[in-house]
Amino acid sequence: MQVTQEHVDDFIYNLKGRLAYETKKAIKLGFPSIQEYAKQKLIKRAEEEKQKVLTLPAVKTVKVKSAKKKAIEASTCGCCP
Repeated sequence: MQVTQEHVDDFIYNLKGRLAYETKKAIKLGFPSIQEYAKQKLIKRAEEEKQKVLTLPAVKTVKVKSAKKKAIEASTCGCCP
């Protein structure tokens, strides 16, 4: 996936209340601007999604429990043969 400036702008626009936090984080990580940080973040996210698609999860087998029937013992009294 090619990350365009439009994708970066949408990402920054959708940050809303987290914009200040993400800007501080970008500066702390050494990015010259929030746009560069957002671009790298989008590229990394696209690569991770690509890896998820390439490695399909193993199919889990479901074990079906069989119901065991208990034999009901007939109660006998002393008078019946």
